[in-house]
Amino acid sequence: MEETVRCKWSRDSELLTAYHDEEWGKQVKEDTKLFECLALEMFQAGLSWRTILHKRENFREAFCQFDIKKVMNFTEDDIERLLSNEGIVRHRRKIEATIENARRCDVLIKEHGGLITFFEQLPADHLEKQKAIKQTFRHIGLTTAESFLMATGMMQPQHEEGCHLHSQAIKEKAR
Repeated sequence: MEETVRCKWSRDSELLTAYHDEEWGKQVKEDTKLFECLALEMFQAGLSWRTILHKRENFREAFCQFDIKKVMNFTEDDIERLLSNEGIVRHRRKIEATIENARRCDVLIKEHGGLITFFEQLPADHLEKQKAIKQTFRHIGLTTAESFLMATGMMQPQHEEGCHLHSQAIKEKAR
């Protein structure tokens, strides 16, 4: 039986392999899931995606399953609780940015009817879209915005040549 070839980054663990095959680049439209992806991509900056995936369930628990209304109302006591949580990445500015980004998501949902509607109205040009995301959300740079767009299927993920999903990505890009 022939072994399935995947992007090199996804071969280190079953968790990364499952993420690569089942989640990365698949379209996300649900507000809570988009907020979770944005937050996790931000926490990943400077770290490995493997670290974040291994802590994902802890992040979900710590941030109330990324319920936007709950997170946007976090207080200084919640920040202190999160800073002492060894199950997540304990970075004050990223924690504070997640809370602020929940508030911004709430406004965008009210203005656009949903986060996906907001993201879909951004410029088609990828760099311009990344710049708009960087300007809209706190503690999100261009690279993080690009990673977010790829992870959520709003931008075609870049599978390595030879990866079983590479030719599929090329076909979808041609559409």
